[in-house]
Amino acid sequence: MANHPAAKRFIVAITLGAASGLLCIFLAAQGQPQLASFSHPIAWAIFTDRILIGMVVAFAGAYTVHPILGFAYRPWLRGSCMGAVVSLPIAAGALGGPTPESMSAWTIFTATVLVGTLYGAVIDVIATKIGGEGASLLPS
Repeated sequence: MANHPAAKRFIVAITLGAASGLLCIFLAAQGQPQLASFSHPIAWAIFTDRILIGMVVAFAGAYTVHPILGFAYRPWLRGSCMGAVVSLPIAAGALGGPTPESMSAWTIFTATVLVGTLYGAVIDVIATKIGGEGASLLPS
């Protein structure tokens, strides 16, 4: 089962999503040290959001053509779009939650979406290189 391209893609994407979640927590903890612990709910929200980016990117790999607009969906573009969309809920939460004195809520919102976009692109490019994309992911 792990030799199937879809399984490879899924394992790579989830692993990279988890790694990006840990990196995000580390970076967020630079401004708010209390986030460095998994006992903080925001740390869990960040971690699970980045894993979700990996999962969505893994599933979206079956599409090589945009399903509505019909253009070729390159991995960096597909991953960027998925990363941005998945990051929106956690970024919107930053608008209503407590923020450090050094950053505004809009700065955190923008940074969260931009970093999610970057993570999505990187995850999709690597997952595509290792696990493939398109029809090779679908059951035969």
